[in-house]
Amino acid sequence: MKNNHKSRHKAQNNETTLQKTLRTGGVGLLITSAIGLVLLLIGTAIALATPDPTSLVEPIGYVAIFVTALLGGLFCSKLNVRAPYLTSAVCGFGFMLISMLFSLALPHTLDSGLNILTRLLVHALSLLCFPLGTLIGVKSGHKSPKKRRKR
Repeated sequence: MKNNHKSRHKAQNNETTLQKTLRTGGVGLLITSAIGLVLLLIGTAIALATPDPTSLVEPIGYVAIFVTALLGGLFCSKLNVRAPYLTSAVCGFGFMLISMLFSLALPHTLDSGLNILTRLLVHALSLLCFPLGTLIGVKSGHKSPKKRRKR
């Protein structure tokens, strides 16, 4: 009877880990989206300060998407320390889907010099920045100092 109770308890822990991963992935997606909006606003201010802002729209957008993905992976690693890569993957796929939909759905993006396959490749490459940011976040984690034994 004890084994049955332990296996049920373990199954409940797995469900809560999955639920926590999905929840923290959603929170990470919100944080990542906010970071992206701030970066785009900064990029817009920089572009408007130049004589020809339209020439900087695409480069600033691509820099913003890669930096946003990198910082999103970094924040996801801090949100769920037990499963940082899984949380980052949930957040990364959500971010990639949202950014692809915006990129392909807005009418002014169809007039850009890049074809659809190139834009899809850029979004797929941005997905690789999430695990890189997570790796940076995991490796930069503060380790607690070892306590000395009193003799």
